[in-house]
Amino acid sequence: MATSKSARLQSPVGRNLQNVVLGDLLFQPWNQSIYPEDLVAKDADRLYVCRWCFRYSCDGDVSDKHKRACEHRTTPPGTKVYDHGGYAVWEVDGQDYKLFGQNLSLFAKLFLDHKTVFFDVATFLYYILTFTDPDEGYYVLGFFSKEKLSWDANNLACILIFPPYQHKQLGKLLMGVSYKLSGWDSNGGPIGGPEKPLSELGHKSYVRFWAERIARYLLCGKPGSSVQDPDQQKPNSTPKGSRKRPPRETITVEELGLGTGMLTEDVITALKSMGLFDPQATPKKRKSNRTGVVDDTPPGQIVTIHKSDVWDWAQAHHLLLEDPVCDSGFEGLWPPVVSSEGDSQSLTSEDS
Repeated sequence: MATSKSARLQSPVGRNLQNVVLGDLLFQPWNQSIYPEDLVAKDADRLYVCRWCFRYSCDGDVSDKHKRACEHRTTPPGTKVYDHGGYAVWEVDGQDYKLFGQNLSLFAKLFLDHKTVFFDVATFLYYILTFTDPDEGYYVLGFFSKEKLSWDANNLACILIFPPYQHKQLGKLLMGVSYKLSGWDSNGGPIGGPEKPLSELGHKSYVRFWAERIARYLLCGKPGSSVQDPDQQKPNSTPKGSRKRPPRETITVEELGLGTGMLTEDVITALKSMGLFDPQATPKKRKSNRTGVVDDTPPGQIVTIHKSDVWDWAQAHHLLLEDPVCDSGFEGLWPPVVSSEGDSQSLTSEDS
């Protein structure tokens, strides 16, 4: 996150911004940000923020004048990477749109208490979530940011759905998109995870997202697989009066991580939250089907999972087997297509 170095910044301590007006929506901030003193007074009652570029002013007339001329009024900045059902995600490079990144970061800080506002946005990519109304144009609903180069394999730095649009499952959509986009760069290995530590709300949201991701994988296959009829996913029930449990699956935490793209620590956190973390005390040696030689290589932490338990968890938590991210939403947009040597461009997108 960032702001201008030249402006005199205020510490959030002692500030008392009462209300924020985003477009035509009025709501209260949760925290304080470090807007420049000469532009945002300490006792400002309202801060008007452009719904398209996040330029800000305490003067309503100035804000209205800007909105009529905003350069992003009709089209968001950056490149569209996902589009499905009216929702779209746009990749915005902080190097190319520094002012946009700074203004977005300052606004986001009003609702993120665990993030620091950085001065340099050039090292970040911003993925903004929009919804387009045929009559009123597009709205920015939230975003996530990502470091261009993360030494900790983070696929997300911070994430926020703006307060008026929360509780609509949009956070899960952005989380899913972050894993999908990063997955194309991971060469089939673990994709990574969000920057830690997470806030209390962020931890709660991610644990639920991870649990649902694992449940879909165990019931339906890898993310993006076609979803069959729900009745076909339900494991066969054990005959009444039988002491035998339904079929179980023995799998390593690492295998679950590779299948879902999640870090092993996140897999374990999710399994524990689902009540499904049942590790084997002593992993058994495995014999190779091809050579018949016993493999002494440590297979990783093995867990035993009953598919019926996964199904019960899914039912209790009203899990939709369909992934919140639709693969067709990326078609023609992402990933970029490398052209042949004879083409006029070396790197293009599938759309024109």
